[in-house]
Amino acid sequence: MSGGSENGRDLEELMDAILADSGSSDEVSLAQIMQAVGTRAYGPLLLVPGLVALAPTGAVPGMSIVTGTIIFVVAIQLLFGRNEPWIPKRALEFSFSRDTLLSALERGRPYARRIDNFLKPSFTQVTDFPATRIIAIVAIALALSMFPLALVPFAVAIPSSAIVLFALGLTARDGRLIIAGFILAALALALILYTV
Repeated sequence: MSGGSENGRDLEELMDAILADSGSSDEVSLAQIMQAVGTRAYGPLLLVPGLVALAPTGAVPGMSIVTGTIIFVVAIQLLFGRNEPWIPKRALEFSFSRDTLLSALERGRPYARRIDNFLKPSFTQVTDFPATRIIAIVAIALALSMFPLALVPFAVAIPSSAIVLFALGLTARDGRLIIAGFILAALALALILYTV
């Protein structure tokens, strides 16, 4: 991402990679999307399920449960400092229509361009250890919140937005987004307390 990312690509390039690796069939699996962004860094591994839950793809029945599970598993590994993140194969097999993916990418492209121009390394102390442990704990709580919120239309948008901010902040080492993620996370957890 601009300003230096874990994988050297900005959001628009990641979207292009997802499109290229999604194949030409009517169905697209989460495994194909994850393969496009790479599975060696925690930022992209949190970014993909966060974006999928936030985008129109999040309206696919069962999607928020799957994305919440992936976020939970990745965040647990971030908490314990695992060097090579692992994702359950069954979650990666979840698929949805290619048209839904294309629509989400098309809608997201203008925002991706603006975000790429905004990102830069800043407040990097909140993007490194031990702050990453706090991010992991909050991400775990957000992932768990997505299970009950799946019953409320569009309610997962708040926790998934916080996850996306954390993921972008980790990827670009932009502490401003991490701080914004904490603020959104507090709103998401307050929403959970209000709805249960």
